[in-house]
Amino acid sequence: MGNTVGNKFFWTTAEDFYCLGLWLADGCWRSSSIGLTSVDRKLIKRFATFLRRIAPESTLKERIYPVKRGERRRQVGIQIYINNRSLTRLFLSQKNGRLVIPSRYLLAYLAGRIDGDGSIDRKYRSGIRIAYGSREDAERDQRLFGKTNVSLYRYRAARTYVLYLRKKYRDAIMDELRRYSNKLVP
Repeated sequence: MGNTVGNKFFWTTAEDFYCLGLWLADGCWRSSSIGLTSVDRKLIKRFATFLRRIAPESTLKERIYPVKRGERRRQVGIQIYINNRSLTRLFLSQKNGRLVIPSRYLLAYLAGRIDGDGSIDRKYRSGIRIAYGSREDAERDQRLFGKTNVSLYRYRAARTYVLYLRKKYRDAIMDELRRYSNKLVP
């Protein structure tokens, strides 16, 4: 288990690809640490389980900090991470390189992206959208899911790119997405 960069001991299950999508959405890293930042305790717990499984020799660390949401509402942000330089390099190679996801795990990956940076509009039924900070990241996901299934828009004022799932595609995959996603649970 020593050299994780050369090993393919993960990225082999739906949960692995879900966690990859979640990390690409809300992940954090430094030169020798990899982790996740979120206000959602369920996501933190799920990612912590993943980290413990792929790097049992590493100590899981937690940082809690206040997050201001509006005038009166405060939340607690949580960051979990492990110090593991080779694992950090492996994650960054997925972020910066060509992302290859087997088709049977695409929806698990998509569920992770939705849970991390996605938004679901239940009131007006306009669907599911995922916000991206970088054009490359958004275009990579657009290629993964196909231009016939998703639309990509750039919002200049907000400096974001947003990927919208087209209604026909969304309706076709919704039951499968619910199997993986925390946000989409009815």
